[in-house]
Amino acid sequence: MLKTDLYDEAVSMHDLFSLFEGASENMVGTDVSFETARIARRRLGQTGRERCPIIISDARCQSFKSQVFDEILSNSTLDHFSNRTDLVASLGELHRILKPGGILIVTLDNPWNPVVWVRNHLPYRFLTWLGIIPFYMGVTMSKSELAEALESIGFEAADSTIIVHSPRALAIWVGSLLGRTKWEGMKACFGRLLRALEGMERFPTKHLTGYFVAVKAIKL
Repeated sequence: MLKTDLYDEAVSMHDLFSLFEGASENMVGTDVSFETARIARRRLGQTGRERCPIIISDARCQSFKSQVFDEILSNSTLDHFSNRTDLVASLGELHRILKPGGILIVTLDNPWNPVVWVRNHLPYRFLTWLGIIPFYMGVTMSKSELAEALESIGFEAADSTIIVHSPRALAIWVGSLLGRTKWEGMKACFGRLLRALEGMERFPTKHLTGYFVAVKAIKL
């Protein structure tokens, strides 16, 4: 299984590798940034995952042979390009390196979320000056656009939804604050609250409250 960026592993001990390693004989991580990969390698080593292969690779031209992966997780990796051509090219590369019948799970920023929409229409330098974003936020696609793009390059869009419905900036701030305390009961309550907020995925308004579109696709 391939994970297409290592930002989570570089900035947090709560990495996504741990969610999938039990279902995969070999987890591979890749990132275009050597520095991000280096920090992720160190953090993974601290949690006993130092043997996970880490590869430096550009999403638009992956450093892998064709048809080598059974599954690929691309979580908000491809929404940092300045143009849609690069985004579609990256989806094509994921199709190339995935085996026939393989599964791709891809998420992108939800352009219909009002917070995401405002953020994406404000000047990048202004947002970095305010300290709101640590990296460039690029073009994205709606759920239907992403499914259509995947199907045009040889995938079947098997499932799709909108995820992460808690107020993201507030949730990150509170989670970071609680993470520095020993209030285990409060941490548990906060976790239950976040899970309850994810129930908004069932509502007709999910396209406005969710921060990411998510599509599960199968290579034909």
